[in-house]
Amino acid sequence: MAELDVQNTAFMQAVSFVNQTNRNIFLTGKAGTGKTTFLRYIRQHSYKKMAVAAPTGVAAMNAGGTTLHSLFWLPFGLYIEEYELAWNDDDSHIYNRRRLFGKVKLTKQRRALLQEIDLLVIDEVSMLRADTLDAIDAILKSVRRDARPFGGLQVLFIGDMYQLPPVVKEREWAIMSQYYPTPFFFDAKVLRAHPPLLLELKKIYRQSEQLFIDILNDIRNNCCSPAQLELLNRYYRPDFLPSSDEPYITLTTHNHRADAINRRELDALPGKPIALKAKVSNDFPESLYPAEVELELKIGAQVMFIRNDSGDERRYYNGKIGYVKHIDASGDALIVDFTDGSDAVEVKREAWENIRYRYDKAEDKIEEEVLGTFAQFPLRLAWAITIHKSQGLTFDKAIIDAGGSFAAGQVYVALSRLRTLEGLVLYSRIPAHSIRTDQQVARFSSNTLADEEVPALLEASQRHYIGHMLLQAFRWDAAVEALAALKADLAKRNIADLTEAMQFMQAQCHTCEHLREVANRFRNQLNGLLNKQEHADYAQIHERTAKAVDWFLPRIDDELVVPLEAHIRTWAVKKRTKKYVEALKEPLIDFKRKREQLRQCASITGALVKGDDLQAIMTQANGLATIAIASELPDMAAARKTKKGETKRISFELFRSGKSVDEISAERGLTAGTVIGHLLEFIGNGVEATQLVDAAKLETILDTLRKHPGKSFSAIKNMLGPDVGYDEIRVAQAAIAQ
Repeated sequence: MAELDVQNTAFMQAVSFVNQTNRNIFLTGKAGTGKTTFLRYIRQHSYKKMAVAAPTGVAAMNAGGTTLHSLFWLPFGLYIEEYELAWNDDDSHIYNRRRLFGKVKLTKQRRALLQEIDLLVIDEVSMLRADTLDAIDAILKSVRRDARPFGGLQVLFIGDMYQLPPVVKEREWAIMSQYYPTPFFFDAKVLRAHPPLLLELKKIYRQSEQLFIDILNDIRNNCCSPAQLELLNRYYRPDFLPSSDEPYITLTTHNHRADAINRRELDALPGKPIALKAKVSNDFPESLYPAEVELELKIGAQVMFIRNDSGDERRYYNGKIGYVKHIDASGDALIVDFTDGSDAVEVKREAWENIRYRYDKAEDKIEEEVLGTFAQFPLRLAWAITIHKSQGLTFDKAIIDAGGSFAAGQVYVALSRLRTLEGLVLYSRIPAHSIRTDQQVARFSSNTLADEEVPALLEASQRHYIGHMLLQAFRWDAAVEALAALKADLAKRNIADLTEAMQFMQAQCHTCEHLREVANRFRNQLNGLLNKQEHADYAQIHERTAKAVDWFLPRIDDELVVPLEAHIRTWAVKKRTKKYVEALKEPLIDFKRKREQLRQCASITGALVKGDDLQAIMTQANGLATIAIASELPDMAAARKTKKGETKRISFELFRSGKSVDEISAERGLTAGTVIGHLLEFIGNGVEATQLVDAAKLETILDTLRKHPGKSFSAIKNMLGPDVGYDEIRVAQAAIAQ
């Protein structure tokens, strides 16, 4: 699946469920249906603050993310929430809730990250253990202070349960089996109580031979017939030896077997092997190495690419097999040729990154911080590979050598690597007992949503999500708690005029707490209106929301933002206050972001009343979660790529080119209020106030401002009535200042 297939309805519906709802989703699909493509697409086309993780290091590298243990700082072992510990060597590998939280050290930065993630993507979920997922759920509920599954975080599980299962040691399962029916992720207690929505990608891109597709499907569905098994075993050729011009790869069950085959074939080639060493920099643990740290090659060696070509030409893909034609004397380049007629390609070292996620508060983004890199040729010897490591790859020709014993899931994984049956050779017969599907997996997978049910559920989920975003916009808990923590920290500081600063912080806390109390009462009303048994009355919702927004906005400005900005300016010139002033900018960001979110709420409810296109409304709702305030806080954005003042200039240039405020807002991913704030800088110098506000309305606002100098923002707004918005008053004030 090289390019996005917009005709793939299931794929596009799954995208909408991820981006436009807050449903937890398990996205599955047979081998070759585009699950990896889906992950790549979501990474590039989701506005949500996202972290990508996987159960193992190799899977995490392939997904471009990090391991779950690294993201959540999980200890290795067994998690049983209610387990009674004996506190001896026998249970040193077992963690109950108390021991888990004693082991997991969450710094302020790590807590901020887990609190701000909107979407957690877990790839290769077939290998995720149920107890690990319950540990993650416990951590998220605690950190996010939210009793909903995963603390209210949306989780996207991606994988195929018919592929490789979780690894559970015998002594662990002896205990785990008393609490979990299976080790699979879907039997985690959090998911048994709150199952995810099951969506399946059905269009197969890897295989086109219907007979082969039918056999693979029947193996998955535990109904492979004796005739189908007999057909597969016709490919049993224990004495088969491929010729040098046939790029067969042998799939084995164990590493030592694959290594032995590769060593034997490499030694059979003439000449001495050339060792090409990886270049490892900074923090990149051996457990995450995605390739050989020392790759031994010879001219003529059969090799396989282990990642897709990152260039525009897409000359090779993960799993493509060729042979080494030339190795540069410098050891920094080599040429790989192919037997299928493809052009030979020059290959150089490529870098894999070990990342960790961090939250940038000013930009309101989850950023990837590179801890270390591993640079190596994206190749491995390809006479043999384990079935485990072949997961996700595609081969034209393969020899399957299971040594007479297939582990759970291995028959399907091995066979589904191939494009056609004609490319199959078996070194050992496939016994009937080895293709039995786990009944628990079959039971869970049968809950996949039917095609005809998806559209209605999607629309209902989208409308529910809009309501959720509106409710979240009026939630003040995080701001109140952050301000209280800042006040507690201030009491320990040795700064100038500490008593006066404490009095100011007390006043801010009191105001913020009052706003929370009012907001919570409104949220209860709004929740009742949104959850009426009959259709929601959007006219009433809009009326109540608009009034609430009109009540909150002036208070945020007059009682929080303006006093806090003045306090920052005053304390910035005092002694020993640098850290305190920097800390004050965090609640300032919270207040300004809350102000922008509330401004959007009335627009969203108004669009619902007008019956605007649901997709357009979803775009507005998404904007509630993507409000960056960094341009208003240059000192907190030193690491940003956009220079001070540049972001305002960009909006100005777009406006001067003829684009409207709404068009600029959509193009730049900013709110309309932020764009207007940028343009205010240029009123009288390239922008006319009448370009932003109707001339007659502007004159009315200007007249009111001139008659009542010194009046607060909220007082002016009350005088002008509901037909005049806050942004229009800001424009008029800027015009007077010129």
